[in-house]
Amino acid sequence: MTQTGMRRVKRAGGFGAAALATVLGGGLLTAPPATASTENFIQFTSDALYFVDTCYEWQGPEGIEKKNYCHNAKAVGTTWKANFPEGATGATVKVTFAGYTGGPPKTVTVDDADKNHCYQLKGTWLNYADVLRVNC
Repeated sequence: MTQTGMRRVKRAGGFGAAALATVLGGGLLTAPPATASTENFIQFTSDALYFVDTCYEWQGPEGIEKKNYCHNAKAVGTTWKANFPEGATGATVKVTFAGYTGGPPKTVTVDDADKNHCYQLKGTWLNYADVLRVNC
């Protein structure tokens, strides 16, 4: 092969690699954020000596806030869950312990809606309440 022919092969290979990198890189840059399957959930189990409210504020596309809701007055020994609505990318959950005097309600922030999240609630009357992340 002549020297001119070799340069053309090298140049074509370089263009091919650049095109491949652009396609792959562009795909990575334009990938949508992970959204929840409606089978994924946030679950709470109460071992707290309080009645507990959990209020869910879903993150995601415009309109997802219409799917916000609360579970109210859950007692010790109760387990409950909230499934991620379709299209949700995360959630902020406000956990309120009725009668707790140790500060504001607890907040749980979930940024990865593509898996299940489980929490155990602990607390004794008036001065102790906590939200602990546990394995599902």
